[in-house]
Amino acid sequence: MNPGEHILQFRSDAMDPEEVLDDLLGELKLRNYSVTRVNNIDSIYQRESTPPGSLEFSFYKIVEFCNLESCSRIIAADLLSGVFMPARFLVFRETGSSESVLAFLKPTAFAELSIPLFFRNPFCASPKSA
Repeated sequence: MNPGEHILQFRSDAMDPEEVLDDLLGELKLRNYSVTRVNNIDSIYQRESTPPGSLEFSFYKIVEFCNLESCSRIIAADLLSGVFMPARFLVFRETGSSESVLAFLKPTAFAELSIPLFFRNPFCASPKSA
């Protein structure tokens, strides 16, 4: 699997990455999603006293989120589906760039990955015995 073919990216120099992140967090809240975690990767490196200029990014946040009602239904249908949760996206800015980048895994990638997982699960009936 080539990960790049399953990732969508949107690049813009119209907004700072902080603005992109704030707008997306607001949209998630409006659509009844819970933000389960925001990983402040850039802050971790700052706390670790990483030398300035040694990183390829100046802003890097990974946001994990889910709709608990939808998650409950999906997990009830297949307990293994939890390996794909929560959903996540990232917002970053490369060092020296004016572009903010939003990236996330295509929803179809989950389906592509989950079908083979289903057939490898020894607890699931094989297509021949069903």
